[in-house]
Amino acid sequence: MVYHDRPNEVRHVNHSEYVYVDRSHRLCHRTIWPGYRFLLYYGGWGNGFTFRYVYPYYHRKYVFVSLGGYWPAWYRYRRYYWYGCHPYSWYGYYPLAREVPADTYNYYTYNYYTNGSAVAVDPYQAADGIRPVDHTTFADVREKLAQQAAEGPDAENLADSYFEGAVKAFETGDYGSAADMFARAIDLAPDDMVLPFAYCQALFANEKYPEAAELLRAALAKVLPEEEGVFYPRGLYPDDDVLFEQIERLAERADLYSFDADLQLLLGYHLLGIGRIEEAAKPLQLASQDLQNSASAAVLLGLLEKIRTQKAEDNEQ
Repeated sequence: MVYHDRPNEVRHVNHSEYVYVDRSHRLCHRTIWPGYRFLLYYGGWGNGFTFRYVYPYYHRKYVFVSLGGYWPAWYRYRRYYWYGCHPYSWYGYYPLAREVPADTYNYYTYNYYTNGSAVAVDPYQAADGIRPVDHTTFADVREKLAQQAAEGPDAENLADSYFEGAVKAFETGDYGSAADMFARAIDLAPDDMVLPFAYCQALFANEKYPEAAELLRAALAKVLPEEEGVFYPRGLYPDDDVLFEQIERLAERADLYSFDADLQLLLGYHLLGIGRIEEAAKPLQLASQDLQNSASAAVLLGLLEKIRTQKAEDNEQ
């Protein structure tokens, strides 16, 4: 198996070789096997942190952004070990993990990435408003992790294969084929709350806006209000400029047909997904005035307020 760490730093390496940056800012290589795992953490809302094991042997790239900092830790699907998730802030494309020793376990963080470029900082200082974990409480982290399943991902199934094919098709711009394969994956895994967001992205990229809005409403209907599990598959694109151009076309259409609440809902979701928080408010408010879209718009507006509040709190520190 051959994979690429970064699109601008294409290197063919053995599938069992893992590359990371240690706390001395040195580029390190190590041999890994399927059972090898490390601990990754990222900040959620307030003082909360998410900790989860990552198995780099299976990992290929990061596809999803979690807009609320939430990820269903009990998912053991192989596809989400291949294609992982960032927190709600986007720290850069295909970042290398930074190793931070703590107590008897090490953990890995992506929080030192800013604006798509790596900036080395003291791992125990705040970066981009994200408060690093207090290493003096790592015993509590171990206790929580002990409650999670420590085994590796489930065996590959047909839904994983369709997802894999969809990701590859999307990267080449074959959005129709990507949508078809995401749909087949959903048919095989109807309880997966993450897959519909990827399917929605493929429909959007193919400019099937009514279908994308319908699917987005269905996906948001599954969101748990106390956790706000809203996902944005930003990393499906090999180049962010492609995504930005697609959003610009959607914005032009939404401006021309301001009465179309489906377009407003889609636009608000995409602006929220790329971090343009204030710009997302207006189309979401317009969508909230439509009976069919009001519930979905309310979920996204609630998430927007949480992100806005968190940014204000971070700026005060």
